[in-house]
Amino acid sequence: MIRSQGKYFSQDEIYRIVMLLRESDMTLPEIAGRMCCSRSAIAAINRKFQVRFYDGKRSQWSLITKRRAGRAVEEFASSKS
Repeated sequence: MIRSQGKYFSQDEIYRIVMLLRESDMTLPEIAGRMCCSRSAIAAINRKFQVRFYDGKRSQWSLITKRRAGRAVEEFASSKS
């Protein structure tokens, strides 16, 4: 599990964050607001599951292959079972 300011994210919350990173145009602060957590927690999840690549830019990103990010989520889910 990944922790955000004293709280652990559930598997469902992590999956939702990864899906928002992968399938929406929302910024990290917008996702953080929706999920009621910090921007740094969203950034940590992004780094762990390698969904978006920012290349040093704060407002522009490219998606790392969906297959790779999806596989990381599946591996995470199976490790918790």
